[in-house]
Amino acid sequence: MIEILGWISTTMILLGAFVNAKGFYKYAMIIWIIGDIGWITYDIYIHNISHMFLSLVIIGINSFGIYRIWKQSLQNNKSDKELKN
Repeated sequence: MIEILGWISTTMILLGAFVNAKGFYKYAMIIWIIGDIGWITYDIYIHNISHMFLSLVIIGINSFGIYRIWKQSLQNNKSDKELKN
């Protein structure tokens, strides 16, 4: 069962890379977070602390990226409203 989790996590990471290449950055980051949560679970099970730490850092980076996209979207919406007035 744990090997299946590893393959599912790998598939999610690869899917995230494909989605990112298509230009859907926010969705790619969400998919990568899901994949990395799977890797963290896998790493805890097999006691691979260094890779678990890497996955945690990547989740943090992706979360920051999602925040920046959200913040930029808010600023763009504000600019659009100001231009209309």
